[in-house]
Amino acid sequence: MRILREPWVHFLALGIALFAFSALLSDRGSDGSDQRIDMTATEIEWLARNWEARWQRPPTETELRGLVDDYIRQEVLYREALKMGLDQDDEIIRRRMVQKIEFLTEDLASQAQPTEAELQTHLQENLDRYRLPERRSFTHIYFNIDRRGDAAVEAAEETLAQLRASPDASVNYAELGDRFMLAHNYSAQSEAEVTRQFGQRFAASLFEVEPGDWQGPVGSGYGLHLVRVTDVWEGSVPELDRVRNEVLRDFSTQLRDQARDAMFSSLATQYEISIDEEAIAAGSLAVDTEGGNR
Repeated sequence: MRILREPWVHFLALGIALFAFSALLSDRGSDGSDQRIDMTATEIEWLARNWEARWQRPPTETELRGLVDDYIRQEVLYREALKMGLDQDDEIIRRRMVQKIEFLTEDLASQAQPTEAELQTHLQENLDRYRLPERRSFTHIYFNIDRRGDAAVEAAEETLAQLRASPDASVNYAELGDRFMLAHNYSAQSEAEVTRQFGQRFAASLFEVEPGDWQGPVGSGYGLHLVRVTDVWEGSVPELDRVRNEVLRDFSTQLRDQARDAMFSSLATQYEISIDEEAIAAGSLAVDTEGGNR
């Protein structure tokens, strides 16, 4: 299995072993020592650092004594709660403990920095995710259906015929139509960007027309438009340096997911797991052959 040969898996296995060993030592040291609470310099420094990280200044002596008192209070109550078994059958505590061991696994995985080759491989295996989309520059002339009604179609078609018959680059195209709340000229826009501005129907039509000539009328949520595509940049596969941050982020997320799965698979082998399949069948929602519920 390829994942078992990855260096980070070995690193994770070591972390899990250390975690289990630490838990074992903690259990062994619980014979009477749980009645003693030592606030050493290490614990006090940790409290002070947390305070400074939050308030951007060191705590005063009074504030630090208050932090120590609060910590001791929480520790006493926490230990008494454990003695009373208050952590048992509590879904919130259960969920939180699961999160903590997963966070531990993610922290271990995040320390394994990917190599240049691993990032390049991830890019090649997920090209569609990072492919740069086609972009187009265009200008448009707007016709307001709310103001013109059915005459908007006729006005747009007449203007289109005039533009094709006698193109004149010196013409202010915006003045050939109606006032528009947004811009009339757009540069290097992707289909997603055009969709956000004009809607999906307009964007799809714009990315189908041939560049150069005026086309239309094309509908949008605003009304009708004549459009002319002036420049086209084809979609392309980027170099790693151009999308390095995105690739690194996605690779790290994938690494953490794989680490969690590997950690669970490793721990699960220590358990004998039995599932009552009949109970699952009896307790699940039955669906008949026609797709309805029974």
